[in-house]
Amino acid sequence: MRKRDFLLLLIMLISLTIEAQNTLADIIGDVTLPHEGKPHGVPEDWDWACAPRVGLAAPPDNWTAAIAWGQLYEWKEGNPAINTRVQIKDLEMYYLSRTDSNWYLLQESTLVEGAAYREDFANDENKPADQRLEADGSLSVTAGNGYNFHFWPSNGRITFPLDEVMGCFVTVKARLILDDPDGVDDRNTARYLMGVGGDWWESLNAVWDNWTTNADMGIGRFRFVSSEWNSYNMISIPLELIERFPPPFESLPTQSDEYLHSSFQFATVYPNPIQDQVYLEYELSHSNYLEIDLLFNNGQKISSLYAGWQLAGSHKFQWDASAYAPGIYFLRYRVGNQIKVQQLIKVSN
Repeated sequence: MRKRDFLLLLIMLISLTIEAQNTLADIIGDVTLPHEGKPHGVPEDWDWACAPRVGLAAPPDNWTAAIAWGQLYEWKEGNPAINTRVQIKDLEMYYLSRTDSNWYLLQESTLVEGAAYREDFANDENKPADQRLEADGSLSVTAGNGYNFHFWPSNGRITFPLDEVMGCFVTVKARLILDDPDGVDDRNTARYLMGVGGDWWESLNAVWDNWTTNADMGIGRFRFVSSEWNSYNMISIPLELIERFPPPFESLPTQSDEYLHSSFQFATVYPNPIQDQVYLEYELSHSNYLEIDLLFNNGQKISSLYAGWQLAGSHKFQWDASAYAPGIYFLRYRVGNQIKVQQLIKVSN
């Protein structure tokens, strides 16, 4: 092989691994332009059947939870491909802060979870989807025969800082892959549509009650999925604010490494060894989302002791350990991308 031919081949192989860059024009288009194609089985009189829908930029008063979600549909005119799947990854939600006008990450999930719902969501009917775990930890699925694939982050709903949210930005990546790598490559005939949105919820545990316990942030534009990675978006702030405060275009951390490492001051636990009532004291130098999990000695999670947004400052948390058997346990603290683990010794009550 000549040197020139080798370099051309190398460039082509490298290009296949590069994900398409999300742009501000893409994001604006995903909330302003008509769908590239109409989703199959969605009633024509539904407003989001033809174009994106604007919802509530900020949550209703006293509501405390939110979730990003996405939808995969076949095209209304049909989908002749039979050996094509859709790979989905990196579902993320950011919020625009009223305090400093910066975007902050609320939730992210490489692996999404979901189900096959009736395309018109009648009676909330759903069944397990045709799902497959891919080598990078993401999911691939198919849709059709009267069902879509409705998905959300694997960690479910999250809380957000009250009275702080000006609007939200939801984004996900998707591409077409082969169901059987040794089969016919029919990706050029595949007609799958992808769109994302977000919901406000009254609380983390509120049960769906015909839209009285949740509200729509917005539904983004449906676009066809191609063989290349592309981003699909929804943003709930007005156009003038999008241009003034553009959201993150890539999966970038919302704080610097210095921020992440300085945010959480290691907790004091007392008494330790523990018997029944346990007290944790810790300090956050920045407001952030905090998770505290209890683990067995082998690292397996037993329960979530706390999960929610906390303001900067000193905090004290009480936990009743009386129901647990004597032994060695661990507390795992997760703040942003920062994780710390602390050993506990449980003795008889």
